[in-house]
Amino acid sequence: MKKKIVIILMTIIVGGLLYFTGINTGKAYYYGPPAGATNSPYDGASCAYSGCHSSYALQSPKPWITSNIPSGGYAPNTIYTITAKAVNIGYTSFGFEISPQTPGGAPLGKLIATNTHTTQIAELSGSSGILQYIEQTQYGYQGTDSLVWTFNWKSPDSGTGSVTFYGCFNTGYGNSSPSGAYIFPATLFVPEYIAGVNNIEVKSTSFSVFPNPAQQQINITYALKESADVEVNIYGIDGRKISNLLNNSIKSEGEHTQQLFLSSAINKGVYIIQLIANGQSTMQRFVKE
Repeated sequence: MKKKIVIILMTIIVGGLLYFTGINTGKAYYYGPPAGATNSPYDGASCAYSGCHSSYALQSPKPWITSNIPSGGYAPNTIYTITAKAVNIGYTSFGFEISPQTPGGAPLGKLIATNTHTTQIAELSGSSGILQYIEQTQYGYQGTDSLVWTFNWKSPDSGTGSVTFYGCFNTGYGNSSPSGAYIFPATLFVPEYIAGVNNIEVKSTSFSVFPNPAQQQINITYALKESADVEVNIYGIDGRKISNLLNNSIKSEGEHTQQLFLSSAINKGVYIIQLIANGQSTMQRFVKE
């Protein structure tokens, strides 16, 4: 009889340890996503899968990662502020995970959690070192319609090249259930500043490009103070015009989002996309994968 009681107690204890370890390792719900869920080419996964947030398929990319890095590119070994902002009207819980890495899984720079109450850093072994992932904590997930997190990033050594911040955002109802949540991917592409190459004028007005890096198509968002003729062109970083994506298209006052397809003639690399509205030009860099 005593032997049976001991076995039962051991079963309960082991089962309880596995249960709580599973929760802690999986970081369920508001504790943060598991490391490796940024939807990057290396991670190859988001939280929109069976057993997690599978109510809806992975949503269209959003421009929800921004920074104070100059449009001309980052300087080596410099600390910058990165902002992550999730928006979904009517939702009350939000989460995110972001990692700066190469498509092959090499870490780029160093993440710094400036507010450890609302953000935390997780790590995972990558192809060429330890990858860092920053995400919300159990105290940094509640909001009304939107939520903003900020953290720092120390840029890598000179000669590293461009950096992509890959990320995914979660918007839910805060009901401790994985159902009903949406997962949105996001990227932020940042070139390395190179004198003589990055001196092409690039303005960071209301014009943004996503996803970045892009593959077969890109989305552009911009705001017009009045009705205007809009033209969109693509240039190489050497200033050579490569393609015209939109020409003399009249757009009304207000905010616009357009999907544009990249021709097969545009090879992998770094490019400049130009928006012209009523003769005024603004540019942004993007990368074609």
